[in-house]
Amino acid sequence: FKERLDKLTKHFKNKFNTDPELYVRVPGRVNLIGEHVDYCGYSVCPMAIDRDICIAASTLTGDGEFLKVTNLQTLYPDTSIINKDFSISAEDGWCAYILCGIKGAMNILGNKQPARMVMAVCGTIPPGSGLSSSSALVCASLLVTTALNKMNINKYELAEVSATCERYIGTEGGGMDQAIAFLATKGCAKHIQFNPIRTLDVKLPEDIIFVIAHSLVTKNKAESSEFNTRVIECRLATQILAKQNQLDWTKILKVSDLQEALGCSLEQLLDIVNNSLHDGRYTKDEVCKLLEISSSELDQISLTPNTRHLTTYLLRPRVMHVVTEAQRVNTWTRLTTSTDVCTTELGRLMSQSHGSMSCLYEAGHSECDRLVQICISSPGCLGARITGAGWGGAVVAMTTRASLKLFIDHVKSKFYQNFNGPLDQVLFSSEPQQGAQLFHTV
Repeated sequence: FKERLDKLTKHFKNKFNTDPELYVRVPGRVNLIGEHVDYCGYSVCPMAIDRDICIAASTLTGDGEFLKVTNLQTLYPDTSIINKDFSISAEDGWCAYILCGIKGAMNILGNKQPARMVMAVCGTIPPGSGLSSSSALVCASLLVTTALNKMNINKYELAEVSATCERYIGTEGGGMDQAIAFLATKGCAKHIQFNPIRTLDVKLPEDIIFVIAHSLVTKNKAESSEFNTRVIECRLATQILAKQNQLDWTKILKVSDLQEALGCSLEQLLDIVNNSLHDGRYTKDEVCKLLEISSSELDQISLTPNTRHLTTYLLRPRVMHVVTEAQRVNTWTRLTTSTDVCTTELGRLMSQSHGSMSCLYEAGHSECDRLVQICISSPGCLGARITGAGWGGAVVAMTTRASLKLFIDHVKSKFYQNFNGPLDQVLFSSEPQQGAQLFHTV
């Protein structure tokens, strides 16, 4: 870590001709169970990993450009922002996530003048891997901006604020990535609940370890509509069910809101979904008729800008995934907090989650499916699943510590035999790591 900071500091000085005032480190994460349920209001169980984003930063005095950002990797171009009244677009590339965090901090500042800033960035989280590289950038820039502007915000507040920041780029996430980024505890996974954020340390069995394997298929959720499509499909299903049950459906946006309003269990909610939503796709006209509104009203009330072009939606299987995944999280939490943890059952839950992601949520990828099968056939493997948003990215597998080397060797020979890059960037184990850290130089 010190060697990386030394390189980052040298790059910072070369670019800006000054010393950093502070450094920020924000870890990536792997979600062990609970995929695509945070934005539906349900809890998750991720852990921070030993791959991270680091930023060196300082303020500037006088007049001039509001922000200058550089990256240690020349693949990512330097960016300058002239003034604080900037807009954010996916076309801004990697720097869009930096700007999201800055804008979140500026909204808290209100009418106060923000400091001019310079930042140098480096990272070890593989981009587009489903390991939260984009959210780590957002959280890191938010933390940098609040620190440089001497804002007194605790880590729970930072988690809440950063959860809204990616919406500046159009992503309707639920807050898991940001919560684990700020609230992670070394040596523990976290059971995270929302509205408000609450966390519980989850001690994992000593004899197991998690391995992260990249499918080599990258996916940027901000550059396509698949992620938000799943968000609004869950929202529309929830609102149709609310309408059918004589509830004010315009105020119910999440599946958990519906469950609370109906006062039912997850099992009962699953029965309602199965009995009330039909198979196959719903047309936009059909949804409008069921909700008794016009197409333009649906656009404004329920849809996001990048999903208003859609004409059909798949509802029943999407909510079936959310409800059954929420059940799996509850079972996982119960098992991991018991005195005698059944690791075989934990592995079974992971494999069930992968099947649901692939079949019901259709957020999988053929290469991820192949990688999961290779992991499951590896020595000592207890379970494996796609992790993160999906449609590519990484797989997380649970194996025994005694079998770790055999597991790595098997996956390497079966999946990465033609991979020419550094293997430890795409296939590695990780212990649960500490959340975001801030280091002042003076």
